[in-house]
Amino acid sequence: MKLFTPSFTSVGGGEANPERSDKSDEERAREAQLQANHRRQIMSHIPAPSSGVRGSHVSRLAPPGSLTKRPREGSIDLETGLDAKKSKMEAPPVTNLAKTKSKSMMSIAGRGGPTGRVGTTTGRVAATTSKPKVVVSRPGADRRQTTTALNDRTNSSARPGLNREKSSVVRGPSGPAKAGGKRPAWDLKGRLEDMEKMFAMTNTRVADLETEKQTLQTDVEVKKEVVVQSSEEIRTLRCNIGRSEQELENLRKSLREKEEHFSAETVKLKRQLEDEQYTKSSLERRLKGLEDELTSKQTEVAGLKNSVAELSSSRAGVEASLAGSKTELDATRQQILALKAESERKSEEIKTSLAAQEDMQAKLRWEESERRKLHNLVQELKGNIRVFCRLRPLLGEEKEAIDEIRHVNIQSEKNLELIKTVDSANESIAGGLNKNMKYDFEFDRVFGPNSSQGDVFAEISQLVQSALDGYNVCVFAYGQTGSGKTFTMEGGPGIESDEAECGMIPRTIRQIFEVQEKLKEKNWQYKLQASFLEIYNEEIRDLLVSDNSLKYEIKMSDSKGSEIHVTNLKVEEVTSEGQISSMIRRARKNRAMAKTLCNERSSRSHSVFMLRIEGFNTATTETCCGTLNLVDLAGSERIKDSGSEGMRLTEAQAINKSLSNLGNVIMALAQKNSHVPYRNSKLTHLLQNCLGGNSKTLMFVNISPKEECFSETLNSLRFATKVNQCNIGTASKKASK
Repeated sequence: MKLFTPSFTSVGGGEANPERSDKSDEERAREAQLQANHRRQIMSHIPAPSSGVRGSHVSRLAPPGSLTKRPREGSIDLETGLDAKKSKMEAPPVTNLAKTKSKSMMSIAGRGGPTGRVGTTTGRVAATTSKPKVVVSRPGADRRQTTTALNDRTNSSARPGLNREKSSVVRGPSGPAKAGGKRPAWDLKGRLEDMEKMFAMTNTRVADLETEKQTLQTDVEVKKEVVVQSSEEIRTLRCNIGRSEQELENLRKSLREKEEHFSAETVKLKRQLEDEQYTKSSLERRLKGLEDELTSKQTEVAGLKNSVAELSSSRAGVEASLAGSKTELDATRQQILALKAESERKSEEIKTSLAAQEDMQAKLRWEESERRKLHNLVQELKGNIRVFCRLRPLLGEEKEAIDEIRHVNIQSEKNLELIKTVDSANESIAGGLNKNMKYDFEFDRVFGPNSSQGDVFAEISQLVQSALDGYNVCVFAYGQTGSGKTFTMEGGPGIESDEAECGMIPRTIRQIFEVQEKLKEKNWQYKLQASFLEIYNEEIRDLLVSDNSLKYEIKMSDSKGSEIHVTNLKVEEVTSEGQISSMIRRARKNRAMAKTLCNERSSRSHSVFMLRIEGFNTATTETCCGTLNLVDLAGSERIKDSGSEGMRLTEAQAINKSLSNLGNVIMALAQKNSHVPYRNSKLTHLLQNCLGGNSKTLMFVNISPKEECFSETLNSLRFATKVNQCNIGTASKKASK
């Protein structure tokens, strides 16, 4: 509701005479009384703010879906503010002269202090209209539609306009005055009349506001009744909806139960139908089987009838043959008695043969012992240290440079001739020493460049038999670098695929296993233990172990010094030939190899393969223990020819020193010296038993086919001749402990 409240402002005027001052005091008191009465009357007609009285049946909580904001008490509505602003903008403009006249007419002059100024009061009317809003909150779209309809119906009635405009009352003088003129300050009667007019206008406005208030209250009551009815209808509809939903749920539940019942009945009937069909098919199959069985039985009956007829006809023949069988049975019994007598006689003959076989076995064992003795005697007659010479063939680029080997002439299986030719360009320098020189050598066997590995092994196979018989055997290859020592002892790089390249070590193992299988018939059992080492720069290394932190030393097994062993050396038991091939591969991987000017793959150490053979005869309890040493010596080389430097130079010096010590030992043995310097070198110390007389020893001297190596070839052949002339004594057989 909009209220129009006049405000009075006192404005001080100029000085007046004493008569006007007294009159103004009376008028001022009267005007103050009238103003107070007017204010009380206005305040009594202002309605109290609505406290939102609701019925006892209306919920205090706003139902869901109500989003209408309730206006706060004493606040001014946005629409009301806009209307007031519009009224101000539409009001006619007031000039400064009119404002001054209005202030003069509405002010009451008073005296102020000693100066005698008169105060004037000017009233400004402000209007405020507030519209009460009826808020109906309801859940759902139906409630919003109902409220909208009610608002439209209630608001359709015409309301009186509430727009208020500022007005200014201009009172004229008590007598005839000009329109729009300003009453003077002394015209109290005129000013009082103006105030009465203004009061009448205010009363009229208050009456209009009362009428509007009654109209709005009527509308509010109507809307409250409509809201109550709508709430009852909504409550009734909710109850109906709840009952309908319950009925719908019951119907759905009943429908589901019936569907489940019908489904169960359908499944049951389908199963019964399947059972009936299965029973029907089973009966049909049984019927068909019975029909087939009936047919077969009928056929069988017909066949039995034929068989009975045939049996009846053959019965007479069977009876006749039975009589003949009885006669044959009597004759057979007589033969059985004769065979029993003959069997007893044969049993006696078998017993006699077994006794003779035992005698033959004893004789065979005696002959085996005699064979071993004779074999050892033959080896002793051949010489304890035997020397074989082998000339390797030309290889690769050597064949292109040299057509044939001219400086070596193999005369027979035991003799060869070394020829030194002088070029014609050097005849003037040589003078009288320009003749061709020839050197003749004789060994136990000489192998030419065309000899195969099998031919070489055939000559040393008897020594392998001596190792099986319990003797120490040593085979070592000596010669300059690149002369084929490693090829002779171990074989070529393709020994796994080509057996023709296998050297003495794998062939020796193969022969040992072959002889071992043959001797099993004579009750011999053997145990083989192998080890592989190298002597590099006067240090012993185990070729079967990659750990270089272990120290290896040569020790005597007993006080007599007949047995020598190496500490910390790995010993593996050999059960197959493939195991030896694996050991050779590991040894090649770990052995010291290097390239020099003389040889692309030069061995920089002496390798020693040691095989211990222990035998036991289960029939005679005889035992034997032999050791087979297969040695591949590093090649001797000239420093200026090999171009060795640094580590290669140290290796060459160590190799030449050990080979020189080997030569000193051979010379001491040949001269029968009381002291033999075995301990000057690890090589001679390790081969002490092989060179000291308790071993059957064979040396291969390998020579190169290249003519530029003539000096080294000559030195190797001369050393081999000294070894061949050395007599180290007779080897003795050892028995295992």
